[in-house]
Amino acid sequence: MMNTIAYKCPCCGAPLAYSNASNRLECASCGNSYDIEAIEAMNPDQGNDGVQFAMPTDTFQPGDAEAMQAYICKSCGAELMTEGTTTATECPYCGSPTILPDRIEGGVKPELVIPFTVTKEQAQQAFDGYFKGKRLLPNIFLHTRNRIAEMRKLYVPYWLFDCDAHGSVVYDAEKQQTERKGEWEITRIKHYIAHREGSMCFENIPVDGSEKLDNRITESLEPYDLSAAVPFKPAVLAGALADHADVDAKACEGRAVERVETSISDALRGTVNGYSRVTERSKSISAQGGKVTPVLMPVWLITTEKEGKAYTFAINGQTGKLTCDVPADRKKSLAWGGGVFAGVLGLSALALGLADQLASGTLLLAAILAAIVALIVVGCLRGQLKQAAQQSAAGGYVREGSFHLDVNADHFLYESTTKRKIENNTQKK
Repeated sequence: MMNTIAYKCPCCGAPLAYSNASNRLECASCGNSYDIEAIEAMNPDQGNDGVQFAMPTDTFQPGDAEAMQAYICKSCGAELMTEGTTTATECPYCGSPTILPDRIEGGVKPELVIPFTVTKEQAQQAFDGYFKGKRLLPNIFLHTRNRIAEMRKLYVPYWLFDCDAHGSVVYDAEKQQTERKGEWEITRIKHYIAHREGSMCFENIPVDGSEKLDNRITESLEPYDLSAAVPFKPAVLAGALADHADVDAKACEGRAVERVETSISDALRGTVNGYSRVTERSKSISAQGGKVTPVLMPVWLITTEKEGKAYTFAINGQTGKLTCDVPADRKKSLAWGGGVFAGVLGLSALALGLADQLASGTLLLAAILAAIVALIVVGCLRGQLKQAAQQSAAGGYVREGSFHLDVNADHFLYESTTKRKIENNTQKK
């Protein structure tokens, strides 16, 4: 038995019927008629939805144990490894001295390693220089010397995700026009369906495989230059510890998928232009050829203690980029925001007064402008703190020139009109 396809009117929701005379779908309820392509574009065949990756399978072999040394932290459970001549005396995460030797057994073997190029001295200089010129830095970092409690040279396990992604998105779009006729304000809205399909290739989207490191910290250290990576050998780890991945690639896949979906959605949305309002109706993201590569990335971890609380600083061991979990001082943020708001509002009011344009409406607009400027200034000052934050997309990992727009279709549906009577204040008694 064949399935019956029922189409609904986009305007009123009533059933649509095909008219042989007009070769269109017509609504007996509201009288609108539609191109068949426009209605079909509202419900495209999404195909296979989902992004999947082939997981790595190369594991440590028994012979690797001869050149490697593993350690287990009894305090936090960290599983660490290094080459055979390096001795670990404390855990790089919790600082506990109760770190015991163990054997390398199983687990996915890294394929690549990015060596450290930032020295210990350079990392210390970056830490010391961080506290200069930060307007919103809490006073506890200004009134006393910032000493390094612990400094650790660590290779962090990452999974690098590659895939060729395809996206199909349908948007509801509107073009609005307002005009005044006599005492009436007339608004006409033209409703459209915009259908976009496209593809792009992603390479080396990094997701850290360490449960003990916050994704906000590791993603804030991006990017790394993969062209400098070398094949994994135990000797590369000399003088440093490497965290053994305790979050497998399958568990990290979801984070990579989020960034892929956001990137291709943003790219497709950027092609929908010329409308007053655009909202997403439906979306489907799929991928082919997904693969995962296990690698080790260099990170300097620094902790400092203030008033009994530990603060973490992380430095990209290749580029020197720094991030941290230092918060913005709330009182300073309010003081700066309030000061900028008052200053901009005062200057705007003065300018309006001199131009004889000072009124409740113009003063409200000046207040809105002052609030926007205050938010921008405070946002810029918070940016100086280099606070750790998750990355929303993977735009930096799109292969150059790989974005292709396969479907670019806009279909007019119907027009709606509203009327509003304009109240004349001069006629009020």
